[in-house]
Parts: sequence; structure tokens; C-alpha cells
Amino acid sequence: MQSKSHGVGKRWRARYVDAGGREVAKGFTRKADATAWLENITSTIVTGTYVAPGAGNATIGEIHKQWVGTFGHLKDTTVAARASAWAVHVRDTWADTAVAEVQTSGVRAWVADLAAAGAAAPTIENALGVLRMILALAVEDKRIPRNPCDGVKAPAREHSQRAYLTHAQVDELATAMERYGLVVLFLAYTGLRYGEMAALTVADFDMLRRRVNVRRSVTEVVGKLVWSTPKNHERRSVPFPKFLADDLAAAMVDKRRDDLVFTAPAGGVLRIATFRTRVFNPAVTKLRAPDKGGNPTTDWPRPTMHDLRHTAASLAISAGANVKAVQTMLGHKSAALTLDTYSDLFPDDLEAVADALDAAARAARKSTADALRTKGGPAP
Repeated sequence: MQSKSHGVGKRWRARYVDAGGREVAKGFTRKADATAWLENITSTIVTGTYVAPGAGNATIGEIHKQWVGTFGHLKDTTVAARASAWAVHVRDTWADTAVAEVQTSGVRAWVADLAAAGAAAPTIENALGVLRMILALAVEDKRIPRNPCDGVKAPAREHSQRAYLTHAQVDELATAMERYGLVVLFLAYTGLRYGEMAALTVADFDMLRRRVNVRRSVTEVVGKLVWSTPKNHERRSVPFPKFLADDLAAAMVDKRRDDLVFTAPAGGVLRIATFRTRVFNPAVTKLRAPDKGGNPTTDWPRPTMHDLRHTAASLAISAGANVKAVQTMLGHKSAALTLDTYSDLFPDDLEAVADALDAAARAARKSTADALRTKGGPAP
């Protein structure tokens, strides 16, 4: 419509009523500009990308407070990780920036700066994830039409070489760890995560069926022990080898059903940080020490605690376990994840597959021919 100042300045005025019943108006010098503006607003309303004037003025810090309020269902470990990423890498750069001012190019430059400053790929991945989720909430609340983090990727992770221990090496490591040798044997032959192992009680073991029921986990978060369900919130039953039964039974002697099986010297939870620095790492260092002649030991790997889980997968696969069995054993969310993680361990010799099929087909045909000869009786 024409404004009252027809003939002077902004002669045309476009207006609409938003979802809240408020009238929004803007003046234009040309009618064509007013019409184009109004058509664009109408299009955003129809497509669901409408953003009310001023809605994008809220800062990242303000939306962050709102976002934190949605954490009620998350594990304490997840909350702590997100809080750390926000405090260390996100807050100082973005807290005072209005969400409408965040540009994809700016996010990409920030990621590059983090990498240049020496931040590891997983660290950058976590920080970018926090910013992405905060801005996703802004999109959901119609403060911005799209997420500026879309299309921005963290640097690719550099996957470290896994140390798959052999049966002999597992025994050597267990021997070097003396009283805690059972911990190494148990982890290397069941594939449990360390926190799952540390949370096991006597009641979790079925010694007759040689099964352990994994139903919870314990983790140390900022010096505090946090008890939760296993990763992916899925309980599972995992078998353990017969040769571990006697040692496990001995570890449960004089304990009640709700007592922990694996404990610290003075009792209580066997914390991973303490176990790693005081027991596991010294044992590995001892095994890698120079021999009597002073020559460096190069044939012994340098495993991490998590490599015991990888070792369990390796030993199970070498024993003939299929993908589904390994998935169940490790508690992976899907068999696809198991195959992606350990694809290098599963046999990929297509010629061997063809030979196996050939042998099976020949055996079946021979069995059928023998049956026909038997049915027909001796030749006259």
C-alpha cells in the first residue's frame, strides 16, 4: 500500500501479521521492492523457514543456557564432556555472538584456528558438535533459518595402530601384573570395557553357565565416580573361557552377592586412572625393557588399556566367531559397526570362499549319488 508520505522518501509500505498476531511493517521507496520483500516473507512462512524480526539477536551464550536445560536424560560423562568443550573451546569465541551473525565461513575459520593451535581431531569434533547442537536449537526455535555449521567438518581422525596381543602375550602381560593378572585375562578374553569390568559384582556371574551379565558401568568424572548403564544403554550376557573359572571363583571367596569382584588394594572401585599409571603401564614398560645384553626389546607391542578389548575381538575372530557373535560380545550397537571396526580381522580371501563352496557342492553331489546307488541296489 502507499504510505502517507506519498511522493516523499519511502513511498511504499509492506506489512504482514506474524504467527503471534503482531503486525510487522517496513517502508520502501519502490513498490517493486515492497512487493518482493512481502513475497519473500510469505515464502518463508510457507516453507517453515520464517524468522521473526529480532529473533536472531539472541546470543550463542543465551541459547547455550537453554540447551544445557535439555540434558536431563544424558549420562554424567556426556554432560561433563560437553561442558568441557564449551568452556575450553567454544565459549570465548562464540558466547557473545548473536546467532543471526554466525556465518558458515566463520565457523570453518574457527575450526581451522583450533587445528592450527594444535587441538586434536576428536577435540575439534567435540567442540564443533557443541556449537552445532546449540545452533540447531536456534533453528528449531525459528531464530535462524538454517544451521551455519552444516557443511563444516572437523579434521579427520588419525587412527592409531591397534595392538592385537597374541595368547602368549596376554599371558606374559598378566604375569607381569602379578596380583592384577586376572584383570588382564578377563578383559582380553571377554572384551568388556574397563568401566563395565570395574562395576561387576558377584551377583553378575553365572559360574555354571560361565556367563557374566553386564548391566552397569562405573566411570570417574572430575574425580567423582559415576555409575550408569553400559554404553548404548544395552545390557548383555557375555561368556568367559573355562580356564578363568577357578581364578574368578577364588576372587569371589567370602564376598557377598553385591560386593565388587575386582577391587583396589584397600577395597572399593578399581579406578582406571590409578590402574593405568600404577599397574598397567609399568607392566608394559617392564616387558619392553632391554634384554640382558642391553638390546632394546622390539618384538613386544605397546598396548593401551583399550587394546585389551581389541585383543578380545581379535582372539574371538581367529577362533572362528562371526560378526554377530563379536557384536554381541562387545556390546556394539550394530553388526555394521563391528565389521567397520574390525574389517581387517575378518578373512577376505575370496578364493578360499570359492574353494569352500566347491568342496561343499562336491560333497553334496557325492552324497546324492551314493544315495541313488544304494536305492537302486546292486547291478544284475
